[in-house]
Amino acid sequence: MKPHPDIVEFLARCGVGDTRDAALATMEGFRERLAAANRETNLTRLVTPEDFWTKHVADSLALGLVKPEIADSALSLADVGCGGGFPLVPLAWGFPALKLSGIESRPRKAAFVEGAVAALGLANCRVIARQAREVCGLPGWAGYFDGVVARAVGDAEWLLSEARGLLRPGRGAFLALYKTPASVSDELPAARRVAARSGFAVSVPAAFDLPLGAGRRQFLILTRSA
Repeated sequence: MKPHPDIVEFLARCGVGDTRDAALATMEGFRERLAAANRETNLTRLVTPEDFWTKHVADSLALGLVKPEIADSALSLADVGCGGGFPLVPLAWGFPALKLSGIESRPRKAAFVEGAVAALGLANCRVIARQAREVCGLPGWAGYFDGVVARAVGDAEWLLSEARGLLRPGRGAFLALYKTPASVSDELPAARRVAARSGFAVSVPAAFDLPLGAGRRQFLILTRSA
């Protein structure tokens, strides 16, 4: 099913370069795989076409609104707790220059995402079936990533403690958390305290609306300042 024109327009605004029907069909194929697998494994409640395109795909790709450089850069990003593949799979599809690694400790979810990535031909994406803290201790992974993204996983304080070891040293490495304005407001004081102790600066870009009235979202971003 082709997404509503308002969704396609939103994806283009996020920086997705190819929103032609053939490209969109790749994500629709992912939705069908997700819906089928969801009958056996609880991957997500949101498998109807509109929910999938607005609350999963558009929401995932909204990172491009606040980090427009991802549209044409070869940044290495880790998705901590990628679950059923979000934001990992849409980011790999929408921004093919990125190098993405999904970190997911639940074996069934990791296996589903790994299979989906292979079936969709997303060569810029891989899955690591571990917890983030474990990955930080694996040879070659500590300090490997330019950025870490996380969606519906935990609060900023917990994520910084779990995942900052994944980030490369030096200024500019970042942790981008997908939130709602209400959750940003709740977490911001603690986020600022832990960021200051850890050598990170906190920024809160403007909130935005998902297409078709699917909700209001906001990012909480922690950037290494030294």
